[in-house]
Amino acid sequence: MIEILQVTKCFEHTKALNSITLFIPRGKVFGLLGTNGAGKSTLLRVIAGILECDEGEIRIDGATSYDDPKTKAKFFYLPDDPYYFPGATMAQMTEFYGRQYPAMDKEGVNYMADKLGLDVRRPIRTFSKGMKRQAFLIMALCANTEYLLCDEVFDGLDPVVTETMKNLFRKEMKERELTVVVAAHKLQDLEDFCEEIGILHRGGVLLSGDMREKGSDIHKFQCVFDIDREVCADQQSVVQGEEAMQTREAELRRHLDIVKYREEGCFVTIIARGEENDISEVLRQRSPVFYKEVPMSLEEIFIAEMEAADYDIQKALQ
Repeated sequence: MIEILQVTKCFEHTKALNSITLFIPRGKVFGLLGTNGAGKSTLLRVIAGILECDEGEIRIDGATSYDDPKTKAKFFYLPDDPYYFPGATMAQMTEFYGRQYPAMDKEGVNYMADKLGLDVRRPIRTFSKGMKRQAFLIMALCANTEYLLCDEVFDGLDPVVTETMKNLFRKEMKERELTVVVAAHKLQDLEDFCEEIGILHRGGVLLSGDMREKGSDIHKFQCVFDIDREVCADQQSVVQGEEAMQTREAELRRHLDIVKYREEGCFVTIIARGEENDISEVLRQRSPVFYKEVPMSLEEIFIAEMEAADYDIQKALQ
């Protein structure tokens, strides 16, 4: 387990991390979400023991990471732009990493590289961006560490390569207890991959945890109300129709804890907090032509949670 306890890190007059507290459980994929400059890369480096925090403490399975070689050996840190020696091949970099990580599976590197069409004897500098990311991810996974820290590992990749890399993670996690921390600035990169997510903004934590569990009391309904009789061709009827829609929204808000309400003609989308049956009953009593609950995206859950905490998620993620 990774315990991040009131960690602060400053660079001259810039506070990159500001009293961050996070708990990352073992055997999970944890996503760090935030814009460039939010503190994601700094936090990963502090966790890995590359940087020392100015205040607070990082504990890995109960031990500190910065000055403990045994604890550091539990991590493989994969930065956004991994370093490799000029002219080095995958095979040569695997040998280099093998001196740092005794459990490095060199045969595994060759096998996975072959499956993905990567030549371990070819200079890495000749690889495309996607090929480089796949190459270093293979080496990171085959290092067989307990923790893998990845910085913007999906950034700029096409959907096929992204899904291939996610499948590599999933395969390894099925076979051993691996804890993965992935930093990204796009929610879409994490939505179908991470079990828990933390949002960083200006060096602090806005929200963290299992968002789908947090959103268990938030429900999205789509409804169709019969307003064709109200909205007709003449201007007076259009005005009456708009007034009817406003009246319906106000009346629903009196009975429901509505997070988001959108009405387009006779089609209404409602996101509300509360028990599913209670929300459904309130809608049923309004005699809609049709209504049903629909699954919520992770982004919708995030927005609802952030608004509940009085934060504008759009500003935090732009």
